[in-house]
Amino acid sequence: MKKLLRLSLVALCAMVSSVAFADAYKTLTFPDDNSKNNKTNQYYETWTAIIGSDSWTIENFSNNNWDWEYIRCGRKNVESVASIATAFAIDQPISNIVVTFDKIDKDDKINSISLLVASDADFANVIETVEAPNKEAGDMLFEIKNPTANSYYKLVVDCQSAGSNGIVQISKIQYYKQGDEPEIIDISNTPETAYTVAKAHELIEAGKGLATSVYVKGVITEIRNFDSNYGQLNYYINDVNGTGEDLYVYGGLYLEGEKFTEELVNEVKVGDEVIIYGQLTEYNGTHEFNHSNYIYSLNGVTTGIDNITVEQEFDENAPVYNLQGQRVSKDTKGILIQNGKKFINR
Repeated sequence: MKKLLRLSLVALCAMVSSVAFADAYKTLTFPDDNSKNNKTNQYYETWTAIIGSDSWTIENFSNNNWDWEYIRCGRKNVESVASIATAFAIDQPISNIVVTFDKIDKDDKINSISLLVASDADFANVIETVEAPNKEAGDMLFEIKNPTANSYYKLVVDCQSAGSNGIVQISKIQYYKQGDEPEIIDISNTPETAYTVAKAHELIEAGKGLATSVYVKGVITEIRNFDSNYGQLNYYINDVNGTGEDLYVYGGLYLEGEKFTEELVNEVKVGDEVIIYGQLTEYNGTHEFNHSNYIYSLNGVTTGIDNITVEQEFDENAPVYNLQGQRVSKDTKGILIQNGKKFINR
């Protein structure tokens, strides 16, 4: 049976290094061996990916002329059915296929994700269809009930008009033959069990399960720059009194995933305690949060500046805090927090 490892914070590092994973029989990664010939920045073309002597037919996925190490599908203004199909029959019976979905945005715009198993390259004779267990980013497991040698396999992502391009991102597909069971590491956690920055570095070094978004707690050590075009902030965090390497937060969003503005940038300062939610990755040797991460908690506050109780009755007996979590006097003006709610003290 498949082993889905739900790892505790304490045991995670040791288990990641000690578990023996079954090798996939076939693996598709990007860029592939045919990357010089299959560049495209369009979401409506068909191209061929090659790994060794094996080839795949890929429809309606963009590789951004290989500025990416993944491919994306889903179109802004029209419906799209994208697919990744083996152009060769796999000679061994395949019982499990693991697809690494780095990103699935706007899951309400995805009609279905499915795996087709066929006896022919044209998929005229489909012998089994496996529906995705969910529409969540991560390592998605497709279990084939009747593994058959010399079959063809097609992953199909059926999207509505999505309002933006590239709502689904895939970086790897692994095909496991019968008897070689994959072990999938689940590093997901909760705000209450947020990883330290030191642990985040260990996870990135291990390189397992990173398609899953996680919570990491730390303090802001440096604010690098604000990208007003995308409403994203780039900054660094570390553990309180941390002596290790900072963790780079690339393309970060504000509380509740709100885009940063000049006003909101002023709410974030060096020394603030944050819990960040997003995907960990390594890019050109730098350990970082991937873009579109967001601040789950800022100095204990989890709601954005818009969620303010304008007409809140003031409690003379309760302490008052500013947005940095510092206790302030009750005559302090501006946006304050009392009893977990924001209000404006004029």
